[in-house]
Amino acid sequence: MLDLVHDPAPEVRAAVAQMFPSWSAPDKRLEPAIRGALLVLIRDENPWVRRRATESLSGYDDRSAPVLDAFLALLDEDDADLRLEAAWALARRDHPRTEEAYERVGPLDAFSEHDHRTSGLWHYRASNRSDQT
Repeated sequence: MLDLVHDPAPEVRAAVAQMFPSWSAPDKRLEPAIRGALLVLIRDENPWVRRRATESLSGYDDRSAPVLDAFLALLDEDDADLRLEAAWALARRDHPRTEEAYERVGPLDAFSEHDHRTSGLWHYRASNRSDQT
């Protein structure tokens, strides 16, 4: 399966990225080989592959430097949905650049009010406010 990360067909690479959802790992830990595969796919030339890899990686609780750096790099993407996924992933990890990440997403009202990722900034702020009391 991991060899398919380099398949020439973007549909195959996107399918590989979707094969690693965090719900399949009860403890939300990311095996090193899967982390490596998702980090390759998150930098893929195809936006659809990048999106699938970002969605899979954001569901894990991995806070390693390479994962955080990958999410931060995605904030420069043209695709606002991809930026939102990265911002949400940073918020889930209580990353100090979460507020900046959501600013880089742009107006959240452009996304569905039912999109769980839009509440990430609120949860981040609430968590940090309660940490200071």
